[in-house]
Amino acid sequence: MDVLERAAEVESKMSGSEDVIRLDFKIAGKSAVIFYIDAMIDKMAFEIGVMKPLKGIEEISMPYEKSFNRVVTSSMPIYVEEFEKAIEKLASSDMMLLVEGSDDSYIISLRSFAMRVPNEPPRETVLKGPREGFVEDIKTNMTLIRRRLKTPDLAFENMTAGKYTKTPISICYIKGIAEEKVVEEVRNRIKEINTDGILDSSYVARYIEERKYSIFNEVGSVEKPDVLAGKLLEGRVGVLVDGSPIVLTVPLVFLEQFQSAEDYYVKSFRATFTRLVRIFAFFLAILLPAGYVALQEFQYQIFPLKVLASLMNTIFGVPLPPTLEMIFVLLIFEILNEAAIRMPKHIGTSLSVVGAIVLGEAAVSAGLLSTPTILVVALSSIGMYTVPDEADSSSILRMSFVIVSGVLGLYGLVISCVALVAYLVSIKGFGTSYLAPFSPSLPADIKDTFIMQNELDMKKRPYTIPTNNRTRKRNNG
Repeated sequence: MDVLERAAEVESKMSGSEDVIRLDFKIAGKSAVIFYIDAMIDKMAFEIGVMKPLKGIEEISMPYEKSFNRVVTSSMPIYVEEFEKAIEKLASSDMMLLVEGSDDSYIISLRSFAMRVPNEPPRETVLKGPREGFVEDIKTNMTLIRRRLKTPDLAFENMTAGKYTKTPISICYIKGIAEEKVVEEVRNRIKEINTDGILDSSYVARYIEERKYSIFNEVGSVEKPDVLAGKLLEGRVGVLVDGSPIVLTVPLVFLEQFQSAEDYYVKSFRATFTRLVRIFAFFLAILLPAGYVALQEFQYQIFPLKVLASLMNTIFGVPLPPTLEMIFVLLIFEILNEAAIRMPKHIGTSLSVVGAIVLGEAAVSAGLLSTPTILVVALSSIGMYTVPDEADSSSILRMSFVIVSGVLGLYGLVISCVALVAYLVSIKGFGTSYLAPFSPSLPADIKDTFIMQNELDMKKRPYTIPTNNRTRKRNNG
């Protein structure tokens, strides 16, 4: 096929898109065509380091790429690719070169586009410790991990997913530590992804988690390279997705979400205290509204007499029954929370604070809501966001618990708690139980759950996570 015919076919394959730039020129008297996507390459490096040297070639011989590589200085080595593969490379922002007298397609990699610099992620802020976070570029994220783990055992396996997006995905793990069965399971589940597009790591998470409709996270999410490095050193497997600043990790255990990166940068007694606070706040967020409704509806005799008298004074005249009142206030909070997130940042902050105060005060003054209900929901909502990874599940659970407790009282609350524990026990993924190290019981790992273990005493990797190398630290000598 003539080079011009091949060029026409490239334009047809690229749907005649106007951001695909075509340049026709001569290389040693032979017709040549180069394609690239506008705004996706370094224009200056392209003109000085690619086009000028190629036009200056006086004589070329087969294989052409050797002649090109002798003069081209501003890119990676030019290599040959099959025509269909070359089209995919072009769509992925590489340049495609066609030359008269050769049926090969030559690829020149000179990608350059706007990218966010690594900064502190909004969900994993720390007072003490590293502040750099992942960005949307997968290559940059791989570099950030390499800076933390300078070992030849760190492995990346590159894959793609998405019929139209062709999204690069990289599986990350440390050879000799991560168990091969876990790596193989992750690899197979990603290969089985069959969809039009992968736009974020959350898309991949849905395909690799065990239960597709679970309200709990079964795949971990990390936004900082130091946190990911720590998890890889324990035997976990990371999944990087191009276009997403969030890296997935498996396997995930429930109590892992109550840990913070800062726990390992402060004294163990301080980390222990904050972990206990997070756990208490999580259960407070779920149980407090339901417990208040159950006591007010059925078991009000449990309240001390003075508390009961004060409570009766505040709820007197409220038109709604306690259960409906609590559900209504919870719904109002969800509306305010959603509005604060979607609005511009400077407006959302004032809306969430002022709106809650004004609406709450007005509702109490009008006699539509009681003060204790507002207080209970406020305390529950604050506690919910001490564990941001489980904020979504907490919101659903507390609403469900309120409904059951409003019907059955404290008995309903107890039944709900038992059902929740039974559900958590049943969740397993990648060879790990979700409630480990309590179910099954692994006493060696319990010392780093509620109570933060001193770094000096962490000589073994967690038995909760499958690994080929259990020893973390050896004694001197």
